[in-house]
Amino acid sequence: MKERVMKWLGTMIALGMIALLIGSIIEGNRIEQEKAAEEKQQPVTEEKQSVRKYSPNEEAEAEKYAEEVTAPTEETQTEIQKVIPEFLKLYVPFNIENPDEFLKKSLPYVTGNLYKAFEQEKRRGTLTIVKTKVLSVELEPQKEGLEEQWWNADIEVEHTDQDGQTSTSTLAYIIKVNMIDGKWKIDDLAVRSRAWNS
Repeated sequence: MKERVMKWLGTMIALGMIALLIGSIIEGNRIEQEKAAEEKQQPVTEEKQSVRKYSPNEEAEAEKYAEEVTAPTEETQTEIQKVIPEFLKLYVPFNIENPDEFLKKSLPYVTGNLYKAFEQEKRRGTLTIVKTKVLSVELEPQKEGLEEQWWNADIEVEHTDQDGQTSTSTLAYIIKVNMIDGKWKIDDLAVRSRAWNS
């Protein structure tokens, strides 16, 4: 008896599924036909887009601007590649006994705004690190220009803890340099996260 009920119930479920499938196909066709009928009833209007026409003067100005933009010279890049490491060798080292030692020495390398920011921030060591010294600096240009450039700097440093034990790590910075009064100066810098490493 149970087998008959199970077979009967299975057959009813299968028939119900087939009926739902057929019903959904018919309903889908009906909806498509309604949409097609609506599209036929609506008049087709062409949307006119305004076309910008350039006058000869605008084209000439664009060409003139294109001629004025030039790439930084090798001399410029070499100068920047000297300024940034010199600054970082002053800024990155840390000694808990004199945390602001870098401040006055960094003045020739930074803009006035960055120097003011340095004056306001107080550098502190960590619970364990009491001294940091720079081992090497690697630079990679990110955005080169005649008046402003952005560079990635990877600085290998040696940390000394309270017990005199040393360890090395790499600090990653993004650095903005600006041409000010004929000299390249650091205008901003920040620790670079992994998202900046591309």
